Amino acid sequence: MQISNKLFNQQQLSHFGKLNKDIQHVQNKMASGKDILKASDDPLGAIQLSAVQDQKELLGKFTSNIAVAQSRLEQANSVIEEITNVVTRMSELTTLAGNGAYDGYSRAAIAQEMEQLVDVLLSQANTKDSRGQSLFSGFNANVEAFSRDDNGNISYNGDRGVQSVQISENMSVNTSIDGGSAFMKVETADGNRSLFDIANSAVNAVRTGGTATSFATAQANAVLNFTLPNQLQTWTFSLEGANGRADITASLSDQNLQGFVDQVNAQTSQTGVTATLEADGTVSLLDSSNGAITLSEIEIDGYEFSKDDMTSYVELTAVDGNGTPVLNAVRLTDTGQLLRESMLNFDKALSNLSLQKAYVGAHATKADLQMDVIRSRELIVTAEVAKLEDVDLTALVTELQSLMVSRDAAHQAFAKVGQQSLFDFLR
Repeated sequence: MQISNKLFNQQQLSHFGKLNKDIQHVQNKMASGKDILKASDDPLGAIQLSAVQDQKELLGKFTSNIAVAQSRLEQANSVIEEITNVVTRMSELTTLAGNGAYDGYSRAAIAQEMEQLVDVLLSQANTKDSRGQSLFSGFNANVEAFSRDDNGNISYNGDRGVQSVQISENMSVNTSIDGGSAFMKVETADGNRSLFDIANSAVNAVRTGGTATSFATAQANAVLNFTLPNQLQTWTFSLEGANGRADITASLSDQNLQGFVDQVNAQTSQTGVTATLEADGTVSLLDSSNGAITLSEIEIDGYEFSKDDMTSYVELTAVDGNGTPVLNAVRLTDTGQLLRESMLNFDKALSNLSLQKAYVGAHATKADLQMDVIRSRELIVTAEVAKLEDVDLTALVTELQSLMVSRDAAHQAFAKVGQQSLFDFLR
């Protein structure tokens, strides 16, 4: 009986151990809320769960990438809007500077404001994202996109790369703009020019216009000294003398002023003003009635100007009967024409910015739509994970109760058998 009792005890201890292990396993499931704690619990279910969890992790990466794209594109859109506002303001100021009622001091003040706006443009074009990377420098995101040298010239330091992120298994979205295309290649009548070059040229044009006017007058006698190119230009202006006023149109060049003289003299009966071409290349004006001579409303057809100085203008000097100056010379030109190229170029720049804004908007829309798709997929995958992983608490409680009842019954049976002797079995 000693051998039999030993075997019985071993079997019972083994049975108790298994019951306790099963109870602990069920309790661990209930505590964790997970039905599969290890692969051996459900090999097939574990494989399925692993695959679904991998999918969930991948979708999480896509969601994160889309959030990055949305943030960068929103920032790019905001910066382009700000730059558009600055360029619009510079265009308005350029138009304002073309008003003949503004004197040199007023135009100088306008030019000063425009210079500050150029600095704003440079600062905005060098905007960095939340990670400290340049928004418009392409793949060279760790360098400032634009820099200015000692001469005021602004150059692009980035490359033509466009950053992108993966937003699905087979789809990516751009998160940046090619700064070279956005700001350095504005199509103008003179070819591709940078936005900064256009802005600086406008500032110079406004300053140059500040040294000239489109209106000047003298009493009885005046001397005109023209600065003209070699090619003919058509000048239209108003000439007023004691007798009245006349509109005069003449083709002029540095080699041809006689046509101007002839046109003035053709209107002498209406204005009272006569013109004489002097040997030194100047033109003398005389009002026979000793009245005021006024030159105004100058328009120059086909007028081209330098960025730094005017190339077509006339200086009117009031003189006495002996030709001696009585007032300082007044420089006259087509101040409106002087700024026309800048205004046209600003229009081109604004059109280019609109294209960039549309580009950003298209990619932002793409990112937004894909975010909706990914979130829908995440809901489905999350539900599948829960189906495979989450415990059936009711079933576990029932199983736990059953195991504990079995254990209690085994304890009771073991205790009863352990108290019996040989005589109990012989009965």
